[in-house]
Amino acid sequence: MRLAEATKDEATKQELKRLAGAAYADEVNRKRASVLDLLDRFPSVSLPFGAFLSLLPPIRPRQYSISSSPLSDPARATLSYTLVDAPSLANPANRHIGVTTGFLASLGPGDRVNVSVRQSHSTFRLPAEAVMDKTPIICAAAGSGLAPFRGFIQERAVLLAKGRRLAPALFFFGCRGPQMDDLYREELDRWQQMGAVDVRRAYSRVANNGETEAGGCKHVQDRLWQDKDEVKALWERGAMVYVCGSRHVGDEVKKAMGKIVAGQVTEEGVTQWYESVRNERYATDVFD
Repeated sequence: MRLAEATKDEATKQELKRLAGAAYADEVNRKRASVLDLLDRFPSVSLPFGAFLSLLPPIRPRQYSISSSPLSDPARATLSYTLVDAPSLANPANRHIGVTTGFLASLGPGDRVNVSVRQSHSTFRLPAEAVMDKTPIICAAAGSGLAPFRGFIQERAVLLAKGRRLAPALFFFGCRGPQMDDLYREELDRWQQMGAVDVRRAYSRVANNGETEAGGCKHVQDRLWQDKDEVKALWERGAMVYVCGSRHVGDEVKKAMGKIVAGQVTEEGVTQWYESVRNERYATDVFD
């Protein structure tokens, strides 16, 4: 309503009031229209700069998973993130560029950035060293959600190189395609050859997907279901499950796992099963 009060044009006032009402969810929130987008759209609005600043939401801290293991290099940590740079939904003539990812992508050697390191949830880490040879792991991720699992698998590769015996690890990874965003492919292939992981991929945007190693699976949950016998066998051996990605990915993987290991097909049944294993044998790191 502050914008409506800052214009003398009656038609603009009425349109801004409409956007502030029933149309807000579809035309402002869903399209991620910023105050600046609205000022561009309605040039008759005369908003003082101080008032403009007061309307901006505070920048919230961004949290990223470290995608490396200190066993590989205790003096170096890596981040893996998706660079947000796409046409604005509110105005396709403009670009929507992620504030933090755009900043990170602009950094060069020698640049400094202030960060704080926080511990992950106590269950979102590899099984204790004493039981790593007895506890299989099942990881599922899409896109840059693979970040923590790169660290997991890198650590397993270091331990294997030192002669440690490890239980099996399955990594279900979804991306658009092998030539688009099959992240860390060479590393994962090398670690797979070592026996540190067995990667199962799903490609969402590949024609003739059935002819690829994804076996026709477009999404992580599809690949989980295709390989359900192996997944269930590892679960029955005491496997830990880890999921990282968007909330949608987390929900779909939860449904697939509930169906595979507990035979649950209803939302109520899946939820009940999930609550019985959450933070004990099933750990998630999901984001919107």
